[in-house]
Parts: sequence; C-alpha cells; structure tokens
Amino acid sequence: METTPDPVSWEKVLEVAKPSGCNLRAACCSVATPSLPPNQLIVKSAEGDETCRDFLSVFIPHASHQAAQAFYPEQPDHIERVLSMVMKKSTKTALKPEEVVFYHCRYLDDNRSCQVYEDRPRFCRDYPVSPMAILVKGCGYEPWIDDCKQKLLSLGYEIAE
Repeated sequence: METTPDPVSWEKVLEVAKPSGCNLRAACCSVATPSLPPNQLIVKSAEGDETCRDFLSVFIPHASHQAAQAFYPEQPDHIERVLSMVMKKSTKTALKPEEVVFYHCRYLDDNRSCQVYEDRPRFCRDYPVSPMAILVKGCGYEPWIDDCKQKLLSLGYEIAE
C-alpha cells in the first residue's frame, strides 16, 4: 500500500524552505489538476493509494474545461496554461487534453471559502507536495516553486515550462 510522501522531503532534499501558509485564494481548491487521468486515479485509489483515495473523496470533477474556467474566472488563461504544460513530453506523464480533468473541492462555500479549513485533509494541509505543481499566478507558494525549480536547474535537471 502506497502512502503519502513526507511533505517536507523536497524541502530537505533541495534545502528550500516552504512558506508556512497560503494566501487563501482558493485556486487549488477550485481548479485542481492531478497528474493522473481519472481512470488511473480510481485504479490507484482501489489499490490503496491514500493520496488518490483522499483526493477523490474531497474533489468533484468539473463537467468540462470551460466549466472549470467559469468556476475560477480570476485567471482565464490558467486552464490553457495547464493544458499546455501537461501535454509536454518532458513532464512525468504527458497527457492529451481530453485526459486532463479539473476538479473543485466539495467543501467550498458560495464564496469559495473552505468550510472545513481547521479540519481539512492532510493533503490539503501539505499542498503543494511537489515543486512541479502548476499553480495559478500569484499563489502564495509560487516563490517556493520558483526557488525549488532554480535549485533543480542548478543541479542539472531539465524542467518543462
């Protein structure tokens, strides 16, 4: 059975401190995009992957890419930017546009505030767990992602942008 990776592992490996909190824009809760297509999320969840199971228990798929864009209109180019990035061959798993599904959290209220913030799941508390996460512009974790990517580049890694 797979378990959620240590949320500070990237911090330890790259020696880049992660900020202590987000700026509560609800983007990650409004247009979440896992790196796996829905069918693979379901299979991994059934095989005992805790992260996939927890994700599917909290997030609801948007009906379409247009619906996701309408749900988070603050950055109309975000959906296209994500689609462009996940289709690049240098990503872990290049996907076709139809395989990319955007999700929103079932615990968001009408103002997109988290109704269970104090008791939110661990994967919400640990977000982002990877410096390869595709964040909306202006996310509070953007500086951490940028610093991690710079460190990876300095170590000779190739990063898709």
